[in-house]
Amino acid sequence: MRSWLKWAVPTTALVLAAAIGGGLLAREQYGTSVQGITPASPEPVAPEPVPGGLAFTADAAAHPDQGIVRALLEVHFDAINGRDYDGWKSTVVPAKWREQPRDEWLRAYRTTHDSDVVVHRIERTPDGTLRVLLTFTSTQDPAQAPPQLAEPCIRWRVVYPLVPDEGGLRLDINRFPGSALLDPCRPE
Repeated sequence: MRSWLKWAVPTTALVLAAAIGGGLLAREQYGTSVQGITPASPEPVAPEPVPGGLAFTADAAAHPDQGIVRALLEVHFDAINGRDYDGWKSTVVPAKWREQPRDEWLRAYRTTHDSDVVVHRIERTPDGTLRVLLTFTSTQDPAQAPPQLAEPCIRWRVVYPLVPDEGGLRLDINRFPGSALLDPCRPE
């Protein structure tokens, strides 16, 4: 029994040291992760100056679909800010614009201004869609704000699915109900 202890204790200590060292090395190399996803850079980093306040974290900017996402989101938020229903309609799936016809949309967005849009993460899914995690600020008359938060300034955190439609991608805003988190803006 003693001969077994002579090699078991040092071997166990060596394996334990290797595991700890490997874990520390992996954490240093890859950062902390949840379910295999390395968190995005917390600082918005735009590869180039962008009109309209659209920025990308380093992680999102490096995604191969970043250009497509940028183009779609620029049209989407510019349309909201410019009260351009047809522009907005070109960015969302038909089910959304059928649900919100022109007059209703114009009434709902008549005081809305969206800004400070930051894309934090872009992920491609196995079914060919993209999921885009972004934050933005909206200001509006509290009467036009979402009923759950009737505030003049709201900070949004949303996941927008982008789905193939008519040869391009469109926002499927209804696809993940409840995927938006909203808070009143806080003074900085």
